[in-house]
Amino acid sequence: MTATPRHVDSYDLYGGKITPVTIDDLLSLLESYVDCGQQCIVASQNMHGLRVRLQDAAMRRLHELPQTYVHIDGMPLVLLSRLRGIQASRRHRVTLVDFIWPLLALAERRAWRVYFLGGSDAVVQAASGRIGARFPRLDFRARQGYFEESSSSAVASQIASFAPHVVLVGMGMGRQESWILDHYEALAPASIVTVGACMEYIAGTVGTPPRWMGRTGLEWLYRFAENPSRFWRRYLIEPWIVLAYVLWYTVSR
Repeated sequence: MTATPRHVDSYDLYGGKITPVTIDDLLSLLESYVDCGQQCIVASQNMHGLRVRLQDAAMRRLHELPQTYVHIDGMPLVLLSRLRGIQASRRHRVTLVDFIWPLLALAERRAWRVYFLGGSDAVVQAASGRIGARFPRLDFRARQGYFEESSSSAVASQIASFAPHVVLVGMGMGRQESWILDHYEALAPASIVTVGACMEYIAGTVGTPPRWMGRTGLEWLYRFAENPSRFWRRYLIEPWIVLAYVLWYTVSR
């Protein structure tokens, strides 16, 4: 085991943390923490996340932890990073749909135990089946993420009893960060990765945008066209809220 995990620089992005990394960088980072027997937290950030962070103190506190790395999940974040003088490019845009399969492949190769928390029972069952078919040697467990707040500590204890190397938490931005903030110490030394609705894509309950749309930053258009009632506010209203904040932050400094 190495003595210290790999270091990756993070930067200030309009009052919040951002860590420009590639998929390979993130995999190497996680591997170094697991090898050291230490815990890191990998969170994602996009325009929706910036809006959530404005009003969610738990999300801000989680991102401020020294062991938290906040990767870029969206081309607008690449552009905003550049405006702040942060060296970021298209290759630093890491979508969870593109990241999850290499992560699970690494976990199987390194014989890691992986636990997923989130989604409905149907999503968990379908996603677990697809993951098991693709990675038959992976020690993977999962449970649905709809539980009462009073059961939260019991859920964390159940996960900890599995002694996972990596915990994937996908309960939607805001709720997942709050849950992690409350329980990351109980899960140590497992590293924790926020994955949002990623398992819905694996389960097939939500369509996966063509990867050329991901490379060109047009995934939002696919999601909006597929389910406008779910995403209209996120893609038509929230960006203007974020841009207004960015403008205020810039002129007030």
